[in-house]
Amino acid sequence: MILGPGLPFLQEARAFCYILFTMEYLFTLTDKDIFPRPEFPKPDAYKKRMAVKAVVTSDEGKYAFVTNPVHGFILLPGGGAEPEDLFKEIERECAEEIALEITVLKKIGIAHEIRNRDGKEYETVCFLAKAGKKLESDARTEDEKKNDLHVVWLDEKEALKILGEQQEKVNRGGVEFYNTAFNIVRDLRFFTEYLRFR
Repeated sequence: MILGPGLPFLQEARAFCYILFTMEYLFTLTDKDIFPRPEFPKPDAYKKRMAVKAVVTSDEGKYAFVTNPVHGFILLPGGGAEPEDLFKEIERECAEEIALEITVLKKIGIAHEIRNRDGKEYETVCFLAKAGKKLESDARTEDEKKNDLHVVWLDEKEALKILGEQQEKVNRGGVEFYNTAFNIVRDLRFFTEYLRFR
């Protein structure tokens, strides 16, 4: 595992425990926060799920986002995760989605998402990471290959412009994909949180 100076290798287990036992949320999102007219009632119970995301920076001062022609939106790299080792999980996601090794520098924060349609309650941990060596092999899943998931690198101004436009489209009810609408709002919040304290 590659860890930055803020999380030395010998402190990996301690750092992971810190993440798990300091579950203060940066924000909570529900259907009412995402959709002008929420359609789905609260289920009888929610299934808990972990996820990881990363703000990945390059030496040129740009940021990695992933997109595909199916929806055309940009999102931070990351996805569903097993809770045993979130550092390895975000490394795996970045290897899959942006074909890079990364150095994890620090935790940006945790989002709490309650999604009625699928009956899921997410805790999504977002990390700040530095782009490393490019990987030669294509580690994308078959669905990601089919949908032509790929990385785009944007500077801060470009990223904020597009993310803001996406948020406005969500606010108007113009995003037809349920989970993508949640992801758009969440990833903008993570990115702006990073910019506040970098």
